[in-house]
Amino acid sequence: MEKLKISAIPENLHSPFPLINSVINLLQDGNIYSEGDTFFIFHKSGFSYLIAKDNVDYSAILKFLLQSKELPGYFHIYEAPPGLVAECSSNPENVKIKLRKRIQLKFADSQLIPGNILPSDYALERIDFSSLEKLAEFKLSLENRFWRSESDFLTNGFGFTVDNEFGSPVSICYSACVSDNVAEIDVTTLPEYRGRGLAKLAVSRFVSHCLENGIIANWDCFEDNYMSLRTAESIGFKHMFSYDFLSIFNKKRNS
Repeated sequence: MEKLKISAIPENLHSPFPLINSVINLLQDGNIYSEGDTFFIFHKSGFSYLIAKDNVDYSAILKFLLQSKELPGYFHIYEAPPGLVAECSSNPENVKIKLRKRIQLKFADSQLIPGNILPSDYALERIDFSSLEKLAEFKLSLENRFWRSESDFLTNGFGFTVDNEFGSPVSICYSACVSDNVAEIDVTTLPEYRGRGLAKLAVSRFVSHCLENGIIANWDCFEDNYMSLRTAESIGFKHMFSYDFLSIFNKKRNS
């Protein structure tokens, strides 16, 4: 497979996953590789997607994935084709895999389900330049894991925090990307503040912003992450589909 130049990216190339589309639409960094009508799109955060026809040579695909010097030793493939999973499974000397189920949900309603009440001494704040430095405790690398810089995130993305009585962020919901008017949600709460409904407050504010700006909020999590699913469903997110999520560990690269 060869890396595509920007001018060679097909206009109809698309995926069900916002992060992948952010690479296709040149909004975030990554690479697109192709051979014939087979495409492999890789986001710099380590998430990828394979578009392949039924007659694809998965042994050649796996060889590329393991030998490419531009791919890390550990990465993930959304909605992995069964043929690729089988090929990986038949090569245990070269690759170790983990196959899990994930669920994609979207908020498609016109209004939120009433949520939790913000504690009187807490605050919901939009992330701006002044608050970015307060987010270090979350260890998100928000400015470079998904986005190109802090400025890129603040200009093309958005997020909200729940701040405690001391003005410190304790829960955060932000956009990992925004592509085709779909915002990929990333949400986390500091361990000592979990179980208080703060994530739901942060996500609800995030979704309100999406509704105000014609953006669809996208939620993606593991099928067995029941807490995450309950939070999403309690706000009004609806199941779109479930899929196989393949994690690949390149033994040769990591030996």
